[in-house]
Amino acid sequence: MTWRLVGANDHEPGRSPHVHSSLTACCSAVQRLRTEAARASALVAMSPGTGTGTGSATAAAPTIGAWTWTWRLTLDEHCVAVAVRTLRRQRGCRHSLQLILSAVTEAQIASGVTCTRRLRGLRLPGTGDAPGLAVRGGGLL
Repeated sequence: MTWRLVGANDHEPGRSPHVHSSLTACCSAVQRLRTEAARASALVAMSPGTGTGTGSATAAAPTIGAWTWTWRLTLDEHCVAVAVRTLRRQRGCRHSLQLILSAVTEAQIASGVTCTRRLRGLRLPGTGDAPGLAVRGGGLL
C-alpha cells in the first residue's frame, strides 16, 4: 500500500517511495510528511534519460541532451517522497518540487483505498497473489 499526490488535473507529481505493509502505516507516513514537510531536505538530481538528446558534445562534457532531472524529499536521512516522472529541464523539476512542498500540507486526504493497475517499477512483496494490481492509497494524498 502506498500514497500518491494527485492534482486537480489528475496528474501525479509525487508519491511515496515505499510500499507500506498496512493502511495504518501508510497513513502514518502521510501524516509525518504533512507535519514535518518544512524541515524536509530536497535533492534535485540529473540522471541518464531514455530518450535521445540534442545537447552538444565537448571533450570535457558528453552529450547530456538525453539526461533528465528528478527530485526526492528526505526526513532524518530517509526518503519520504519522490517525483513520479523525470523532467528534461532543471527549472521544471524545481517547479514540480515546489508544487509538492506547497500542496502536501494543504491537500485533502481521501478516505479509503483504491486499487489501480500496477505501475511500472513498483515492487510489492507477494506480487504473485495479485498479478497486475497494486493497492495504492487513493485521493489527493
